[in-house]
Amino acid sequence: MAALRESLNLFARQFALALHQSTRVRLGSSWAAPEAADDDALRASEAHLPGTGWIVGLAACLAFAVVALALRGNSWGAAAAAVASLVVTLLMTGAGHESALFRTAERLEADGPSGLGTIVLVLALLAKVILLAALASVSEAGVIAALFAAHVLSRLAPLLVAHRLDGRHEPRTLRIAVLWCLPALLLTSLAGGWPFLFLGLLAAGLACYGMLRLAANQPHADLPAASQQACELAFYLGAAIGA
Repeated sequence: MAALRESLNLFARQFALALHQSTRVRLGSSWAAPEAADDDALRASEAHLPGTGWIVGLAACLAFAVVALALRGNSWGAAAAAVASLVVTLLMTGAGHESALFRTAERLEADGPSGLGTIVLVLALLAKVILLAALASVSEAGVIAALFAAHVLSRLAPLLVAHRLDGRHEPRTLRIAVLWCLPALLLTSLAGGWPFLFLGLLAAGLACYGMLRLAANQPHADLPAASQQACELAFYLGAAIGA
């Protein structure tokens, strides 16, 4: 029992630290993240990044569902619900991934900043709203499943890109991250069907591959966080096609 209790406490500390690092959510009492964590603890906690996607994804789903129900019958209801879910995720995460996407796009300009980052970020946010509204027009259960799964699965991409950049993640870290993703995959397949899930995964996989290639050619510290945005958006696109 002592060994099990210690394992659970370690899991709780690592998850709390991952939540602390990637969102503005703070756990109190015995679940609170340590004030100062060393590099080893930070690396270990990154295995639970897809788990933090559960928290962010559930909040996004709740916001979407509440606004969609309040505006049921309104032709703009789905778009408004998508905007609400987007605002909730931005507030919860402090727009860290979006900021990384902006900086990554800016770095692509050889002559220095020229507004490309702003254009890419605006288009990405607009595409999220449009794709979520399109999903909602086909399947209410499907859009909720896609919204949840995208937030979970897309947080695996930063681990893969970071591993490509500096090889700092051990196979065990990646295995734990994948385990966090499996229930989301199952829920998505039940809600939308296998074509829905397959095309979402395929699109997200291609986006992740593109970010891995970019990491090989133009490595910089913002790429892992930016890859989350690329994969989230790609998953919505694939799911919308599959729906």
